[in-house]
This record gives sequence, C-alpha cells and structure tokens, in this order.
Amino acid sequence: MKLITFQSMDALKDLMNKGCLECGEEYIDMQKSGFAYTWVTEKMNALIRNDAGTKYPVWCWVKCHNHICPPKRRGEPVQGFDVKITFQKPGNAVFITDFRRYSFILNNTYIPDSLEDKKQFDDRLTEQNVTAEDLRALARPDLFDRHRTDPEYLEICREIRGSFDKCITMDSDILQGCVWNIRLDEVEKIEFLNDRNYRYGSLNHKRSNGRRIDWRKDFYKRLPSGSCLSVGQDS
Repeated sequence: MKLITFQSMDALKDLMNKGCLECGEEYIDMQKSGFAYTWVTEKMNALIRNDAGTKYPVWCWVKCHNHICPPKRRGEPVQGFDVKITFQKPGNAVFITDFRRYSFILNNTYIPDSLEDKKQFDDRLTEQNVTAEDLRALARPDLFDRHRTDPEYLEICREIRGSFDKCITMDSDILQGCVWNIRLDEVEKIEFLNDRNYRYGSLNHKRSNGRRIDWRKDFYKRLPSGSCLSVGQDS
C-alpha cells in the first residue's frame, strides 16, 4: 500500500540516521491530543502487530478524494511539514480511519449511524442536561480545568466512546492512516517542501468565504435519514 506522510527536518534526520522513523511522546501535546491518542493506540495494539513495542504512531495519508493526500494550496505552510515522504506498507500494518469521523473523537462526540440516530442521542443529551462543552471538557484538559463525574455523564461518555469504532472504516473518500514506524527501506520518495507560499498535507485551510470546513457537519450531511450505516475495518 502506497502512503504519504508529511514530516519535519528533524524527523527526516532520524529516519536517515537510525534507518527507522518512530513517534516519541515529546512530539505529542498530550493535554491537547491525549484523549484521541489513547483511543488510537489502544485500537492499534489490538489490531496492528507491534513487534517493536512502539508507544505512539506515525500519521499518514491513505486517500484524499482522487489522490492519496490533499493537494497543495496557496496559503501559510503547516509548521513542521518540511518534507513529503512516500512509502510502502502492507495493508495489515496500517490502522485506517475516516478523516471526518475522527473529528468526532477529537471532541468526544457521538458518531451516529443516521440522522434519526443523531436526533435520538441528541435528545438524550438534552434530557441528561449534557452539553457539547461538557463532553469536550473530557477530551481537552488543556482548555478545561475539570469535567463532570456524575454517573449520567459518565454513562453518556461510555456510549460515545463505543461509537468511536465507527471511525475504523474504509467507507470514506478521505482516509488517514497510522503506522508504528517507517523504515528507510520502505521509502520510495522524499520531497523537500521549499516553497513557503503553499500549504501542504492539510485539509484545514480557509475556503474562498474565509471559513474552514466543519468536518462533523460535513459528515452529518452525508448521513441517511433513518437506516443504519454498515461500518468497520476491512480485513
């Protein structure tokens, strides 16, 4: 499977000097991203062989519409995206998730099967007086000092976490991947991103109206009204 990752010059040096690129905890803001990383690493350890005992994954692109990764766009570069690395991995070594659904994990939000399912869960949140901010507080300790601990809230969060498995799917036109490492002998091509007038490797760009895409709303627009989606990782 051909994959693409965007990395810093320091990461490239590690790859060249050590012959293998892994992600260290020092490169992760655990206060901001720890909630999502915990889910990813738990699922990866259950599904993807991890012979080296690596703790955190390297992110990559699997599919973006008609390409592997997002096309470059005019704009400010992503900090730390200095090189574009194309590499190969067996399909069973890649943990693949839907880019849109992953945005729900980042915000501790329920992933519905349909608009009807969404309405039913939203009604439960209203009945339990659980707000979007209440839910986000659990996922983003960098922004919130504390989160609720009452049984009703914790049960809601448990059900939300159960819905995250719907993120593990090939049923999307935008797919991201995680691998435990990238070996130098797996690399096909390394491109230096020297033109600082472009934004590479990111879908988080401002459109002509000055706004960025709300990926959860974009996902809701694609939901069926009542019937359930069939999702799951292909073997």
